[in-house]
Amino acid sequence: MIDPAQERAGGSALQCVLAERGGEVLGYARYRLKPEWEGAGVPAGVVTVEDLEAPEPGAYAALCRYLFDLDLMSTVAMRNRPADDAWQHLVSDIRRCSVALRDGLFLRPVEVGAALEARTYATDVDVVLDVSDPFCPWNTGRWRLSGGPKGAVCARTDDPADLTLSVRELGTVYLGGFSLAALAAAGRVREERRGALAEASLAFSGTVAPWLPHGF
Repeated sequence: MIDPAQERAGGSALQCVLAERGGEVLGYARYRLKPEWEGAGVPAGVVTVEDLEAPEPGAYAALCRYLFDLDLMSTVAMRNRPADDAWQHLVSDIRRCSVALRDGLFLRPVEVGAALEARTYATDVDVVLDVSDPFCPWNTGRWRLSGGPKGAVCARTDDPADLTLSVRELGTVYLGGFSLAALAAAGRVREERRGALAEASLAFSGTVAPWLPHGF
């Protein structure tokens, strides 16, 4: 793998550790070490984690323990991790960690009907969305979304709207990281039929936070 010395910020070459069970690889971490010292020989080294992947919880926890326990290191820097990453529940005191959020994933539906049909929904949902989209006017109008955990259909309709919103709000909730209810509280979604907001907000919810692991 390409790992130019000038891009290491004083750290070591990339190293890799595997989590295995019975000869089967269950996960891996790529990291670099930057030994540093402060005061009277007090170690202040930094472990920079470039990748940490392990779908199985036990393997993930084992990799985290390995990275947290590296000798003579006092800081572990993990960049571009999911907002709900499990390491936050493996440390002894999250208050001692410096957690920062930043934008890393941007999404906007170009074809509303196709986009809403392309995903599944947490619960059964049947709502009419009155969508505005000045930039892509073919999205503007009322759409009936009917779907559930196994799929969905979204087509134009003349039925009265249940929710009124713009394509911006649809992009915000599309991956399940934010709720329609929160956007409604900010005045960005209007409920036209009582109960429709709760129904749609639950349906659009996701089990994990949206995350883009690689830049482009």
